[in-house]
Amino acid sequence: MSKNDDPAFHSRFGGLWVDRDDWRQQITARHLTSEQINQIEFFVRNGFIILHAAATPEKVDAFRRKIETSFREGNKDVLYQRHDGYDTLPLSQPEDRLGVRVVDSFVPFSEALDLFSSPSLIAFLQLIFDADPLLFQSLSFDQGSQQGLHQDTAYVVVDQPLELAACWIALEDIQPGSGELMYVPGSHRLPDWNFGGDRKHWVATEDGKEPHDDWARHLTQHAKDSQYGVQYFLPKKGDILVWHADLAHGGAPVKNPDLTRQSLVGHFCPQGRSPHFFSTSPHLATIRHRGSLAYCSQHYDLAGRPDQTRTDAKIPPQQNFMSSIEAFRQATKKQAS
Repeated sequence: MSKNDDPAFHSRFGGLWVDRDDWRQQITARHLTSEQINQIEFFVRNGFIILHAAATPEKVDAFRRKIETSFREGNKDVLYQRHDGYDTLPLSQPEDRLGVRVVDSFVPFSEALDLFSSPSLIAFLQLIFDADPLLFQSLSFDQGSQQGLHQDTAYVVVDQPLELAACWIALEDIQPGSGELMYVPGSHRLPDWNFGGDRKHWVATEDGKEPHDDWARHLTQHAKDSQYGVQYFLPKKGDILVWHADLAHGGAPVKNPDLTRQSLVGHFCPQGRSPHFFSTSPHLATIRHRGSLAYCSQHYDLAGRPDQTRTDAKIPPQQNFMSSIEAFRQATKKQAS
């Protein structure tokens, strides 16, 4: 394919097929179902999609029990960070769960992988990625983070910055005032904010604080000017929100400290792409598999850990898009030859 044949994208950093200027033609060429078309059109327009009741109550409860037991009794294989810092600590003794986040819980707990392997979640990621997903980071919260509006591309770095998506799994019914997830529909189509002149991600030691603060103010102003404004996610237990790499989102202020906001967040890229830590910490580049889902971790050395097999909850054939994707690729090759 010559340079002139390269597809045009919304961003100069490229992206997924849903970020191409000809995404509507791509829908036609891929022969998607009406449900898939509705999902893609909503995602392209808004930058997110909500998969209702995508995680079963049984699997949510199983994961919550693991977290609760670990904080009550201690579990040195669990790693956590406080909301106000990034030091990663082992949960070697009982701790207060509030005000902390568990990192990469999918390594010590197969129950987290069960949630990240929810069939409709895997199916949607396969649809937008044209590949099986690689889970490379997760955070589990009991309280709202209260993090300001931001775009993941500034902090979550992949070799192709816009080939990234994230999910937010509700582990309980979320109440107003709990520090609920907030987002700005359509903000994924804002013009690129370039850090250092040629980067989507912020490097504190090179860029300094001022460009970061300018960017944050830019997102806040856009939210005020947007016809949609800031919206708040008040899901039911088991609902999953999937968002685009550049969707502006954050954590609302906690207005009622008696409320929890139990959630599990995951960041994904297509298998074949590389999270940044693969280059900075190559000893952590080990990839393990659970069915169609691959996973890796910047906090755990997976080299000595086996794949976590799973025989239940297989993806229904009508939701596994990989065979149709491969057929589309082959047809495209024939047309080009």
